[in-house]
Order: sequence, then C-alpha cells, then structure tokens
Amino acid sequence: MSGSYSSSSSSFANLRTYHGLFVKRIGDKYERFVILSKLFEELVVKGNTFNIDTNYYKDAIYPEGYRTLSGFELGYIPTFHFKVEGLSITKSLVMDPENDWLVIKYDFDGQRPSSFLLHPLFALRSYHLAMRRRDLNLSINNLDGVYEFRSGDTFLKIRADGSFVPDDSWYYNFQYPLDMKRGSNYEEDLYHPGYLKIDNPSASLEVKISCSEGMPEDFNMVKDRMMMAQSASNSELKPIVGNSTVFLANDDVIAGFYWFGPWTRDTMISMPGLILVTKRFKLARKILWKYAQMIKDGMMPVTVTEPANISSADSSLWFIYALYKYYKYTGDINTVKRIYPAVMKIIKSYIKGNELIELDGCLVKAKKPGITWMDARTGDTIFTARVGLPVEVNALWYNALASAEYLSRELNLKFPKDVNQMIPAIKEEFKERFVTNDQVLDIAGPDDSSIRPNFLLSFSLPFPVMDNFSRYSMAVKTKLLTHYGLRSLSSDDPKYVGKYEGDQYHRDMAYHNGSVWPWLVGPYITASVRSGASRDELLAYFKPLLSLRMIPEIFDGDEPHEPRGCIMQAWSYGEIIRAYFEDLASV
Repeated sequence: MSGSYSSSSSSFANLRTYHGLFVKRIGDKYERFVILSKLFEELVVKGNTFNIDTNYYKDAIYPEGYRTLSGFELGYIPTFHFKVEGLSITKSLVMDPENDWLVIKYDFDGQRPSSFLLHPLFALRSYHLAMRRRDLNLSINNLDGVYEFRSGDTFLKIRADGSFVPDDSWYYNFQYPLDMKRGSNYEEDLYHPGYLKIDNPSASLEVKISCSEGMPEDFNMVKDRMMMAQSASNSELKPIVGNSTVFLANDDVIAGFYWFGPWTRDTMISMPGLILVTKRFKLARKILWKYAQMIKDGMMPVTVTEPANISSADSSLWFIYALYKYYKYTGDINTVKRIYPAVMKIIKSYIKGNELIELDGCLVKAKKPGITWMDARTGDTIFTARVGLPVEVNALWYNALASAEYLSRELNLKFPKDVNQMIPAIKEEFKERFVTNDQVLDIAGPDDSSIRPNFLLSFSLPFPVMDNFSRYSMAVKTKLLTHYGLRSLSSDDPKYVGKYEGDQYHRDMAYHNGSVWPWLVGPYITASVRSGASRDELLAYFKPLLSLRMIPEIFDGDEPHEPRGCIMQAWSYGEIIRAYFEDLASV
C-alpha cells in the first residue's frame, strides 16, 4: 500500500479535514495532502437536474443527496446505491494497492440520465488544516483525453468520457461537524475549476483518477489487484484479516488512520498479527532490519519519522519481542543472527541506564513521566505520568532477557553470565515489588494500585513473568472488561473519564483514563487461555468486536462504547488477529 487513501461518510458529506476523495501521502514522513476533496455528481433526467451529493454548511445541509441513498456496502469494494426519478445508480470505488490510482464506477439501471456532470472540488492542503479562498495557481491541461490539474509539483489527472467545461470559481463555507466537536479546524472553501459533462452516458461508465505516473486500468483490473493484495483467510475473521493490509505501506506499518505514521511500539506489537500470521515473512525481515539500524544509544526511536526521539521505555523491548515471534514463525536463523547484535545493544543500554530509564535492583525504572504507552499529554500536562517501575515495562524486560537467552542458544552463542543471572532475579523481584495479595500493582516505587490493564502483559508474553492469571483476573472482569476491549482505568476510579470527547485537553484526559482499547483483547485472550479459560466463551464474549470490519483505536469507556480516535488502528487489528489464530482458532 502507498499510504494514500480515499475516505468520507456514507453520504459523501465530508465530516472532518481528514476526509477527501483523494488524500495523497507526501514524502517519507507520512504527511498527507488532501488534493481532491470531492467529485460531486449532477444528473439531468427528463429535463430536471438532481444531485446525489451532500454537504454540511452552518445552517443547512445542501444538497440533500443523502435522501437519494437507498443503501451501501462497506466491504472490500465500497458500493453505494441511489434512486433518482425511477433511475437506479450504483457507485463503486476501488484504489490500487501500489499506485496512487482511484477508479469510480457508475452503473445505471433503468432510464439513464441525458447528461451526467462531475464537479471536482480541490483543497490542495495538509490534511490537518482547513483552508479559505486564496490565490491558487492551478493549471488545467488536456492530455489526449486525460485532464491534468497541476499546482507546482502536485497534480491530479482525471479520465472520463466527456468534455471539460471551465468555471474557475470557489464554493464557500463547507463545515466539518466532527472537527467542530473536537475544537479544531472545521470550515473551509474549495476550488471549482470546472466540470466534466458526459452526454448520454452508457449504462456503465468509469472515472479514472491518478496522483502518480500513469493512469489506472479499468475498474475490474484494479479491483483484482486490490483483492490479490488482501491477506487471505477462510476463518470467521476474514473481514478483519482482509482489511488489515491497509496498514502495510512500503517497508512500514502505519499505526492508524487518519493521522499516524509508523511508530516503533505499534509496529512491533502489530507484526505478529498483521505480518507473521499472514505469512508476509519477507516484509517482516525488511522491517526488523530497518529498525535494527535505527538504534541510537541502544534505544529504538519512538517513530520512524523522528529518529532522534527515543523517549520510550518500552519500544526497544517490543522490538525484541517481535524478533522472537519472527523466529518462532519462520525458523529463519540467518535473519536472527544478523539482528542479534542489535538485541544485545538494547539489553546493555537498559542495564547501563540513561536519562530515561535505569535499573532499580534488576527491574526497570522510568525516570521521566510519559514514556510508557500511556503517554497522553496536552501542553505541559501529562495525564498518566507513571514514573517508577511500570508493570508492563518490567514484564517486557523479563521477556526480552529470556528471549535473548533463548535466541543465543539457537545461535550457539555464549550468553553473558551476568545477564543470564538476572532472569530469575527479575522474576523474584517482580513478585516482591508488584504482587500484593490478589492484585498486581500498576506502578511500584512509588506504589500505584490503580486498576489498569497493563499487568496483563505479565501473563501474556512468550516468556511470562507470572502465571495463573485466573487468580488475578476478577478486577479485570468487573472493572475493565467490555465486549470491545479493556478500559484503560477502572470505571470506579476517581480519575476515570468515560467519554472521549471535547477539545484536545479533555480527549487526552480520557485517552488512558477510561477509554477502551481493542488491542488489549490480545493479551487478555492469551492470558485467559493459558489459565484455562474457555475458548468458546471468549469467542462469544468478544463477538461484537470480532464482527466489525473497521476496528478503531479506542471506544468510550461508558456504554454504548462509541468508537473514537483513529477509525482504523494497526495494533487493534494485529493483536486481535494474533490472539485469534494463536489462542482461539484451534477450537
């Protein structure tokens, strides 16, 4: 996948700045550019003009094309059905998996329109912004029936039967209601260079759009290419597995749509489900080797796009986890041998310590706030500081040393004696510092007994630092567990925030203080199955989540658990797929 996308609402009313018919990835930092905001349609039937488009304005919805929408399917090929004056129209869209190409197909059933008008509306901006009317140097060229719209190095080409009628005008005051609720940019003007007029259209016509070299082939050929790029699965998880390929862009994993690029932690957590289960082993090798070369002072960067930023207490440990999982899936000892020195660099850096972390006995201490995965902050406010000994970081630390020792034996290498002696010591210290009666602390030193899901990793990793999850699971089941994932904080905690809404500050306050995270279903399932839980009961309980095609980043902690954050999140897919095939599919 290229990292570009096409996204809107079911009525084609754009609800946020991140929506657009063609949003192109620009450069290696995964910035995206809304080139074509819309391509709205007008039909002339029996001398009357009808519009199947919809837009939000300050005091109105216009036109009201949503009233003509009779149904839609958001499968692999998004398809929409409209009825206008006895005319049935089916609109289908498909993007090429490798090139920046989009094909829209219109099928007319019954009486056809006498004219079909296609109006492109250009934004030409970062997807974070909303623009008002401005000087826009957009040239229009007819290249053998392909209309090219170019502004500097940015261009978009459209091929469709018909003639282009220039207009050079602006459409004003589009509003994006979801961004208005978020307290961000929500009103903009769009440029209308003209429209394509197709007289007496055929029963089926295609509009081909390109933001790269070349033009797409016909709809069915692009559809076949897209379907071949999907990860195949014959299980009940087929829609989730098939959709998971959208995160694989070049040699990276995009953490989430719309606004994330490749993050180390997300990539390594996602890799088993997204890449190893689906047998994309060549891609896994490329990613592991790429990240191995990005280590700085023994630490992994937080993101690929900011290689100097290493402010994470756990990303490097997730890398070791991913390498171990790669070896267990592939048996590829040569790749492990090539990357093993990077593993030892990481371990030595944790033992030595740095400005972020240091050892407290044999356990890892976070010296700065906001360096675990629960890292939400707005300005100078850090909502989950988690300074001290974070439980999941130390579960990962134990797993990292045990994984490295295992891999050293597979490579016939001598594992450092002093490091080897730390493995049982960590296990002993972990129980002394974290376990109190039937509870596992979230943070030790200073102790924090908040009921959070982080201790699940103590039971779910390949080398678990603890066993018998059932002894400690009651608080999870009664305070955290939902059909869509696990709350990030107990619902009766004073800091709990049940709805992820409002401006940036209030959303960040809820992010790790109550929001439900689907990715945590993976560790929960693994830990539960290991302690004897019923696979059938787990499948039945999480059926509402497993039945979704698009799995978001988070849900509200409060019922009815509205989806929030990114509309699709890589580790949500990755951990669900991994846990299903590793722990549940053997039923």
